[in-house]
Amino acid sequence: MRWIIATIALACASAAHAEPHRIVSLDYCADQFVLALADREQIAALSVGSLRDDSYFRDRARGIRQTRGTLEEVLALRPDLVVRNWGGPWDAEQVYARFHVPVLQVGDSPDFNLARADLLGAAATLGHASRGEAIARDLDARLARLAAHRSNAPVMYLSGGGAVAGRGTMMDAAITAAGGRNIRTEASWQVLPLERLVQTPPALIALAFFDTSRDRVNAWSPSRHPTLRRALANARTVTLPPAAVSCEAWYAIDAAEAIQAALGTP
Repeated sequence: MRWIIATIALACASAAHAEPHRIVSLDYCADQFVLALADREQIAALSVGSLRDDSYFRDRARGIRQTRGTLEEVLALRPDLVVRNWGGPWDAEQVYARFHVPVLQVGDSPDFNLARADLLGAAATLGHASRGEAIARDLDARLARLAAHRSNAPVMYLSGGGAVAGRGTMMDAAITAAGGRNIRTEASWQVLPLERLVQTPPALIALAFFDTSRDRVNAWSPSRHPTLRRALANARTVTLPPAAVSCEAWYAIDAAEAIQAALGTP
């Protein structure tokens, strides 16, 4: 009898671990994983950024409690799982371990293979592995459709803040998946090379955050330079949905599809 009771207790403990019931998300990039994969009843709180215009699943966030992500506020919510990308303390895993609360780190995937693995890992931790697998299958199918058409046309991504994406970024992966060729071969993010853009413009410039408050934060941003504005007016451009590119995750596939469509490939 004691063995049976112990077995049942172990099974219940495993189930509780597999499916947390009070999830707290610390930033709007982490919010997207929680909103895509968890049941609404599992979510104790999302971040205060969950309703931003560049929050991919913001419509699902309506009516869910928000938190600023301070340690005291989060612990008061009695979480059994904290999910983060960049929110909260930089050593969140160690900090919350002192209170026996596990932390799931998500996001910042530089390509679709790693984004897929990140998605599946998060789904398993949230107790909905099959939900993650369904999203992953959809991602695979969309990537396959994109791969059937490759133009190798030169493409550049430019943010409203004047940054361009190089190697090792999800935007570089999106351009490649779209069948284009990123003209920025340097690693990571760089400041806009205005002279090169004007002298040798790419076939397509993918833009994001030019019509949001982010563009108005810094009046000295290179993206506000009159020369650039004239170059953009004469260039072939595509405006990407900010929510698809605000965080490096699987839903950047939306941006890849928009880029391929703008390149004129079916």
